[in-house]
Amino acid sequence: MNNHIQYAPWLKALSGADEVQARRFVAARALELGWGGISTVAKLTGMSPTTIRKGIHELQSVEELEPLERLRRPGGGRKKVEIKDPKLIEYIEHIMDENTAGDPMSMLKWTNKSTYKIAEELNHQGRKIDPDTVGRLLKEMGY
Repeated sequence: MNNHIQYAPWLKALSGADEVQARRFVAARALELGWGGISTVAKLTGMSPTTIRKGIHELQSVEELEPLERLRRPGGGRKKVEIKDPKLIEYIEHIMDENTAGDPMSMLKWTNKSTYKIAEELNHQGRKIDPDTVGRLLKEMGY
């Protein structure tokens, strides 16, 4: 995506911000971009559009923005599903082995199964996972 090059300094500055600063910074950028700004910065940063909207509401409120007394400790957020369920990657790989095609001359792989179908299959196996998480894991696995 060419936008990554265009926004490289902005993304670098964002990487040093804590979560509250980052939310407000991204929200301000979304407001600057205007129509489609939320989806654009969500794609660039990986931040949830809901989080960006929360930042916009904070910026547009009449109350003064005060820094929080305490932020979450590093690693204090929700644990990733692959950490909670270490066998999850194996189950996804098993599903993908049955539904993967690719070019043997390159590293390019693809599947004919949607993230929704994969998540549905995993949920039937008793593994709680949503399609967005399946998509993230597949991307990390090279799909």
